[in-house]
Amino acid sequence: MLRNECGRSRWPVGAAVGKLAVMLVVLTAASLAPGAPKKDKDEDQQFTQIYSHTYDEVFQASQETIERMGMFVTDKDKDKGRISGNGKCELKGEPERHRYTFDIHIEALNTKPETRVTINCQLKERGFTHKAYEKLFKEEFSSELQKVLATYK
Repeated sequence: MLRNECGRSRWPVGAAVGKLAVMLVVLTAASLAPGAPKKDKDEDQQFTQIYSHTYDEVFQASQETIERMGMFVTDKDKDKGRISGNGKCELKGEPERHRYTFDIHIEALNTKPETRVTINCQLKERGFTHKAYEKLFKEEFSSELQKVLATYK
């Protein structure tokens, strides 16, 4: 058995390194296996809702919702159904404001009327719980949009 300069055996250190190497290989193989579920990057970022309102109503209400939440529209294209913006927003139940950027895609589905709204947002201040805050933002935007649309009937 090999000994270091203090007279201790090197075997425990070698065994620990070997175990870590085996665990790393197993975890890598598991993540690369064809049966392993792969998460789509957009899956976490997008949130889609369908509203029983016309395209024009939903487009206008989306802009009003952004303003209600204290955010700013930086770009909009009604023909393409896109609204982009950013700003700091305080979500319900959260003590502080966070800076978000967002892209909203609006499209008419049919003449019933039905309109689909897809929200894609990112929390600018990256942190441990940013995905949870992004989800809260999408849910709150959707809720506020519904409130604005309720005033249109």
